[in-house]
Amino acid sequence: MALTREHAAKEACTAPAAEQLTLFLNRASKSLNLFLARLACGCLLAMVLLTVANAVLRAYRTPFAGTTEVVGWLTALTTAFGLGYTQVTRGYVEIDSLVRRLPAPLQKSTRCAVLLACAVFGALVSFKLGAYALTVCRNGNLSETLQLPFYPLIFLLALGFAALALALLADFLKECLEGRARPS
Repeated sequence: MALTREHAAKEACTAPAAEQLTLFLNRASKSLNLFLARLACGCLLAMVLLTVANAVLRAYRTPFAGTTEVVGWLTALTTAFGLGYTQVTRGYVEIDSLVRRLPAPLQKSTRCAVLLACAVFGALVSFKLGAYALTVCRNGNLSETLQLPFYPLIFLLALGFAALALALLADFLKECLEGRARPS
């Protein structure tokens, strides 16, 4: 009995801190991912404007050199910057027909495991992209057509995946802490 009370007291002391951490991560994730989503909108707009301007110039003079290269970069940035926002707003398609058939505790643990695995994967992708960007920077690699250094774009892609990992981590903590404070 004493062990149970001691365990309950310890859990009561740690629960508010865990909830505060979850709240902080959730706010940080939402703010960062909203900012990146707005940048993604800007990249998409730039992509459209560049493509239209290039088509108009093609009809009257020579088109921009490297349009395909720049549009490819903007496409990658649009995608990477939109990943975390899609997670935060639940803008994805979730196929959970198998998980819904499991008992409630197993559903919760499955969701927690999937969110944690995805957060770790996003963090690893971000880390490897950052390492790759450093390698590209050290080697002095340049883009094919425009001969520009493109390692800053790789760092921005790493930022997009880091923001996704943050959103997944915040969702993981929310999912795992949900119902913990409620009496059963």
